[in-house]
Amino acid sequence: MEGSSAECPSYKLYYHFGEFAGRGEPVRMLLHLTGTVWEDSCCEKQVCRPAAVKQQLVESREVKGQPLLFPPTLVDHTVSPPIAITQLPCIMQYLGEKHGLAGNSLQDRTRALQITMTWNDLLAEAMTAFHPIKLNESYQSQKAEAQSYIEKFLASRLSPFLQFFEDNLRINDGGRGFMIGSSLSFADVAILNMLRGYRGSASQHYQDNQEIPLLKALETRLEEEPGIKSFLGSDRTVNKFLDSFC
Repeated sequence: MEGSSAECPSYKLYYHFGEFAGRGEPVRMLLHLTGTVWEDSCCEKQVCRPAAVKQQLVESREVKGQPLLFPPTLVDHTVSPPIAITQLPCIMQYLGEKHGLAGNSLQDRTRALQITMTWNDLLAEAMTAFHPIKLNESYQSQKAEAQSYIEKFLASRLSPFLQFFEDNLRINDGGRGFMIGSSLSFADVAILNMLRGYRGSASQHYQDNQEIPLLKALETRLEEEPGIKSFLGSDRTVNKFLDSFC
C-alpha cells in the first residue's frame, strides 16, 4: 500500500528501535491505512534510545526550530515546511483527519479522540506498573519488583478503562460495527493495539476476562479488515507485545 521505495516519503516516523511494538506500532498501522509512502526512520537505522531519536531528528534539520518532545514523532513532508507532530493521540488524530479515518461528524471525531486519549492514559498506568523502579529501564531488569504492581493494576485499575471502551462500543450500533460511526477510524486502531498489548502483556488475564465480549469480537473483526490484515502480514509491523500493554 505504501508504494515504491524509490518515492519520497510523505511521512517519517521517528520512534526508538527495539524488539517490541511500543507506541510506534499504532502509528505504523495507521500510516499503512493511509496508503501513502512512509518511512520508519529509527527502526530502519536501529536507533535505540528516545534521546538518540530526538537528536537524530534535530541533526536531520527536517523540522529546524520546531519544538520536539519524546518519541513517537511524526514528520509530515506533504506540507512546506515539514511539520513535526508529537504525542501519540495527536499523531493519530492528525493522520485520521487528513485521510478520512476520523469520523464524519464533530461528535464522532470528538469521541474518537476521547477514546484514544483514554487509551493513552491506560498506557501510562501500565508503564508505571511494569516499570515501578526505573521507568526508562526494561521490564526484565525489574521484573521481580514489578509483580505486585502489575497484580494491583490488573485487579483494580484496568477494569474501569476496559469498561469505558466496552460501553463506547456498545452505544455505537450495539457494538456490531466500529468504535465510532459506520467505518474504520483511528479509534479502532487505538483499541486494536490496546487489545494486542493486553493479550501480549497479560495473556491469562485477557483469556479469563469475560467482561469485554464486544471488544474481543471487535478485535477479531478488525484483524480481518483488508488494510489491517495487509499490515499485519507485512514486514512493517513489529508484532511483539511483551509487557506494558504496548
